[in-house]
Amino acid sequence: MGLFNTIACCIDLTEHNTPIVEYTREVAALTGANILLVHILPSASHLDSVGTTAEVIHSAIEDSRTSTENYVRQFAAQKFHSLPCEPLILTGRIDKALEELVDERCVDLIIMGSMNSHGLFNLVGHTTAQLIGHSRVPVLVIPNELNLECSPEE
Repeated sequence: MGLFNTIACCIDLTEHNTPIVEYTREVAALTGANILLVHILPSASHLDSVGTTAEVIHSAIEDSRTSTENYVRQFAAQKFHSLPCEPLILTGRIDKALEELVDERCVDLIIMGSMNSHGLFNLVGHTTAQLIGHSRVPVLVIPNELNLECSPEE
């Protein structure tokens, strides 16, 4: 049994996924871990007050979920083709959905980005802090503007 057996790699639908994918690939390759490629959709409960019928709302949500599932499945095949990777779509609050996933699928590392206001979810601050503060497994947060260049002072 390695250091990590199951890694939850959390992506959004923006351009900020590259460093998250690279770190996940590296850790999985080093440890032999399985990857759960996770995207979390917001709950539809806040749409109840939108001025339309429940049927229209349900249809729009299902269409969105189907297209998101297709995207995440294709993303997994492209980015993790040589590693064991299962695409997953979850629904709800990010922190709660990931906490449940940790318990249900024995996840022992969460890798996610620090999305800013341009991302689908704003993880800077409150949500990330809640997840880190309440998670029973390590959470690796990758900055959007990752820059590993270092010029030490002499």
